Amino acid sequence: MGNIMRNVAVTKWILQRVTAVILLPLLIWFLSVFIGLVQKDFATVIIFFENNINFSFSVIFLVLVFSHMKIGMGEIFEDYIQDSRYKSVANLIISIFATVLPLITIVSLILIKFN
Repeated sequence: MGNIMRNVAVTKWILQRVTAVILLPLLIWFLSVFIGLVQKDFATVIIFFENNINFSFSVIFLVLVFSHMKIGMGEIFEDYIQDSRYKSVANLIISIFATVLPLITIVSLILIKFN
């Protein structure tokens, strides 16, 4: 049992680092692009997301951000919440949040792209 738990911890640690490294250039792209989009009209934003590269980068960014957040918050809960019931509820809430929010956003982007 100890080896399994150690392997899970190592896997989480590696995934956290890998997502962080991949997110760095995506975050720079996200900030540079989306700051400019704030002042654009709706038609320009639609054209932006219809572009395959922008659409793909946006989806990858969303998936990685929420995966990174879920792993990190889970580790914080593991370290700082002592009661296992509260820890389970907190992890469940974060899991739901980290699944539903990106799904809604990705479905919205798909509707924009193919509508």
